[in-house]
Amino acid sequence: MRGEIIIGKQTATAATSETPAALLTGTDAYYVRNFNGAYFYFLQNICNWHHQLGVKYDWYDPNTDVKGNDIGKAGTNTNATDIKYSTLGFGYIYYINENVKLVVWYDRVMNETTQVTGYATDVKDDVFTCRLQFRF
Repeated sequence: MRGEIIIGKQTATAATSETPAALLTGTDAYYVRNFNGAYFYFLQNICNWHHQLGVKYDWYDPNTDVKGNDIGKAGTNTNATDIKYSTLGFGYIYYINENVKLVVWYDRVMNETTQVTGYATDVKDDVFTCRLQFRF
């Protein structure tokens, strides 16, 4: 089992939680948000080294100072950028040999219920992935 927790302050714009690559100009403004996030995962071999099951949980809250239905509320100056997401993933990994593996994974992505248009309930944005990976 492994995991990591991140906590801090993030300087960004109103429309994103990413730090701008260049100085802002005009009427753009910087926003400083407290954030946190984490991921934890567990991998377990079953039968032999060829078969492995995995479970992962993670979250990212780009603005810990505002929650749920307060996001998007008039006068709060909040928007979709401030929505917390969490993901529960699980899957199967088959090591065909030392250099090739097949990964079948499903992620259940969940967002906060807010007053932002399109985010009044959980958005249906789960992800199924099937990939064949090669190592050289």
